[in-house]
Amino acid sequence: MSNKNYTGNKFLTNKNMTESEKRRLFDFKHIQLELRRKELDNKIAREEFEAKLEAHTRKMRKKAKKAAKKFAFDVKYAYVAGGHFKNELLGFLTIFNLNRSDKVRTIRNIRYDDADKRMYLNIYERKDRDMSQKAKVFVYIHGGGWIGGYPATREGFTTRVAEKGYFVVSIYYGEAPMYSHPKMIENIYKAFAWLKDHAEEYNIDVDEICVGGESAGAHLSAMAGAIATNPEYNALFNLDERSRHQKIACLVLNCGVYDMLKATTTGFKNIGIYTQSYCGGVEVKDLPEDEQKQISPIYWVTKDFPPTFAISGENDKLAVLTFDFVKTLYENGVYVDHYHAQGKYAVHAFAVLQVLKITKIAMQGIYEFLDKYNSPQVVKKRKRNKKRQ
Repeated sequence: MSNKNYTGNKFLTNKNMTESEKRRLFDFKHIQLELRRKELDNKIAREEFEAKLEAHTRKMRKKAKKAAKKFAFDVKYAYVAGGHFKNELLGFLTIFNLNRSDKVRTIRNIRYDDADKRMYLNIYERKDRDMSQKAKVFVYIHGGGWIGGYPATREGFTTRVAEKGYFVVSIYYGEAPMYSHPKMIENIYKAFAWLKDHAEEYNIDVDEICVGGESAGAHLSAMAGAIATNPEYNALFNLDERSRHQKIACLVLNCGVYDMLKATTTGFKNIGIYTQSYCGGVEVKDLPEDEQKQISPIYWVTKDFPPTFAISGENDKLAVLTFDFVKTLYENGVYVDHYHAQGKYAVHAFAVLQVLKITKIAMQGIYEFLDKYNSPQVVKKRKRNKKRQ
């Protein structure tokens, strides 16, 4: 066996070279190869470093972009929320509670969640109520773009419903982004649980309750309607077990949001910051598709969805959402009355203002609708049908 060194098909040395020359040539070539290997190592290390640096730079850019978006959100939120609070205060002092019923007594600021002292509800009932008769319950969920609104600023509406003999409960459920999805609906169900616990004390019928609201409150009311009638949707939420299966007799929805992603495309003023706040600071379009659907009750309507009185206004950019929702109710065989107001005052959530002619028309429709779905005959029939099911 030859002891000559070779590379490929060529001998590294030849027979005319001395052993010393052969060794020097071998060592030289060895050093060359080792340098090439180290150069390759350095190249790999440099490429790895550059890749890590690029990844770190991307990460820092992403963080900076996220921080910039959060800062922009915080600034815009502060501006919008500040203006919203001023409007709520001005409305409270002027038009929101005009034409408030004087036949109703009010109990305010009743805490319904021992774990969160901020959560409260107001009660409205006729002063001359016959306490020996069990009263029907109407739960009102106020609007305010999910970032504001208070029960006390909707008393023009709630006292008028109470005047018709209903035990009206108006819920404060928190504001976004502090109480982002799903905390608001969870708080509402805690209030439902409070009602069940105090049904005997107030002599109220909580077997089936009526639920309604305007704007963001209509959105949350529709969510409650879907939770009450769609087991798959119900299972998505961590609800108070005392009220998880609360039955809802009917809904009154005033200018609501039922498809959250579509709402962001309507051009409604500040709708982006409202919906982003509801989602905890994340834009709706950036949510996974299943989460976009979870916050949109239009996707969870079944044939069992509660009978609904829906209100929309010609000059409300969100009106198309009500039309979409009403169409979905029709397609599922759900009973629905739809009042679409015309004229210059047919603006968003107009039915809160009790001094408008179109509001009086809407209120009359609401009273007739509530009477129909809460009459003793209809209630008995509904209970019989549910027992058969």
